[in-house]
Amino acid sequence: MWRLASRGAPYFEQPRTIVDHVGNGKGNGKHETRDALILLPRVAKLLPRGANVTCFRPLRGQQRYDAANYLTAVGMLPHQNVLPPFVAGLETKRKDLVEYVVAIREPFTHPAYVPIAEWPEGRVYQVPR
Repeated sequence: MWRLASRGAPYFEQPRTIVDHVGNGKGNGKHETRDALILLPRVAKLLPRGANVTCFRPLRGQQRYDAANYLTAVGMLPHQNVLPPFVAGLETKRKDLVEYVVAIREPFTHPAYVPIAEWPEGRVYQVPR
């Protein structure tokens, strides 16, 4: 019973994601992919089929390699080309930047990108061409 209570509600209803009762493995907080699992189905409706996209949780406003959220996007965006986060880095030439960035929870501050959608779990950015 303590284990169930430590993982938080909902107890008697269907959880929003498959990781709601898993936690983050440290006994506090939510699983690192929970926000992506909620956000990516919404994002999939916005992105054109075949679009190049990456997904990560920004660190101090910039891209970083975030394997958990990147690989979650690979599985949840089957109609888009999901690329590793480095394709949205400051050192990447503008012509080589990925077209869309899904930023989990935190804002993404790359000067070439503009926000096109926002939810509590994250934002979608596009580089104007």
